[in-house]
Amino acid sequence: MFVLERTYDPAELTRHNLHPHSVCSLCAKREMTLEAMIRRAEEAGLKTLAVTDHSDPLDEIDTYANYLMYKEQLKRIDTPVRVLIGAELSAYGIGKFGEPFEIDRALDLAAYSHTHYHLASWEHPEDRSPRGYAAHELAVLDALLATGRADHIAHPFSPNKMHFFTEEQKAATLDAISDNELGDILEKGERARCSWELHTPTVFRFPAFSRRMFLMGKEIGVHFCLGTDAHTLAAVGTEGLAERLAAVIG
Repeated sequence: MFVLERTYDPAELTRHNLHPHSVCSLCAKREMTLEAMIRRAEEAGLKTLAVTDHSDPLDEIDTYANYLMYKEQLKRIDTPVRVLIGAELSAYGIGKFGEPFEIDRALDLAAYSHTHYHLASWEHPEDRSPRGYAAHELAVLDALLATGRADHIAHPFSPNKMHFFTEEQKAATLDAISDNELGDILEKGERARCSWELHTPTVFRFPAFSRRMFLMGKEIGVHFCLGTDAHTLAAVGTEGLAERLAAVIG
């Protein structure tokens, strides 16, 4: 399900942040309460804010209980910001998903990660080369999109969590994805009504690939959404990101 209208305007993309983490993610700062995040979003002039806490295998986080808790809290918070209560769910292998389908569909936003290779529960390819990981990511996404589970792909193809690779090897995983492969998976996402994240930490770290993905997606007509992967209140806002994003994607 697409949660935002299709746009390729950096100024409009940065009015929506679909990837902050609240205190329900152990990696987030304790300042990241729901109300504090919403007030920060108001201050930054955001139109949409999504709460996308981690839902990884073995993390013992009750994703649905957190969803119900925040939906109840939201009833008592008056705000002009559209607030979505979702999760950063896990496609942790080919055809392997962290939550039952019914929970995915209950959320306001089912955002999926497929690149958390730093976690002990994550499946790795037999071929541990950059090309092997690129092929594995494509296969994981292909299986995910076929299920209709996902509304959104969080940090697509991001090698940031491949701590076992050098910076050159991380970049090589992106270079190993051909234009035909990239275009094919983007088209499959659009047919599945699934958007793709412009994940600012990845966009600014790997600008060449990010520009390639954006321009190809624009040509195909896919839906993009911006996410800062915020773990602090400062990162919930997107001030100044439109200009930086425009410099990368053109």
